[in-house]
Amino acid sequence: MAAQRRRAKDVYRLRSNGDIWVDHAEVFPEDHEWLSGARKLTLWNVKVPDGFLSRLESLWWLDIRGGTASHLNVTQGLRNVRYLAINQVRGLADLAAIGELYTLRYLDLYGLPQIATLPSCSQLQKLEHVSLGQMRGLRSLRGVLDAPNLRELQFIRRITVNDADVEVIATHPTLERFGWYAEDVPAKDVLPVVTRMALPPCAGVSAAEWFTQRNDGAM
Repeated sequence: MAAQRRRAKDVYRLRSNGDIWVDHAEVFPEDHEWLSGARKLTLWNVKVPDGFLSRLESLWWLDIRGGTASHLNVTQGLRNVRYLAINQVRGLADLAAIGELYTLRYLDLYGLPQIATLPSCSQLQKLEHVSLGQMRGLRSLRGVLDAPNLRELQFIRRITVNDADVEVIATHPTLERFGWYAEDVPAKDVLPVVTRMALPPCAGVSAAEWFTQRNDGAM
């Protein structure tokens, strides 16, 4: 029998006003009362009821880590999210819900080995920055390259980049910066791509600093 999860209310940490971290726990419908003011939420292997997050009207920063979810239905209905990070959710194979996060500005996907394709971001008019890393099963980047106002593209460690992707990146009408932190990637795989891009690297700042630099009122 699986061990019973702890209640989120009993284990959460408040890192600053409206910035909440929950680790290896379960959120219940009645938790809406104390979570209603959350602006930034980090969930590390946390079970959340369907539709719960869409009721958090102040939520604009969502960081999902670990766990066994196969899809992102937990994000459905979010109306104000500007930052989304999905990190090492090993069973995750479906990112379709991202294509409906119309307020998204910054997307960070890392350590998702089951992801083969990315959802089209053609409707995400506000999406400016995309970071991708350690996605060994990925066959094409085309979905995020559909973002009409993409400004920055950052690769972290291993990413498969096909020739068609390289050409789309190199000719993207709004892309201004491109970088590849290629710690464990052979130079023969990296240099041709970086050379073809001929763009300045992305600034080495955290996501929080990125929003601050842009005077985002959500901070």
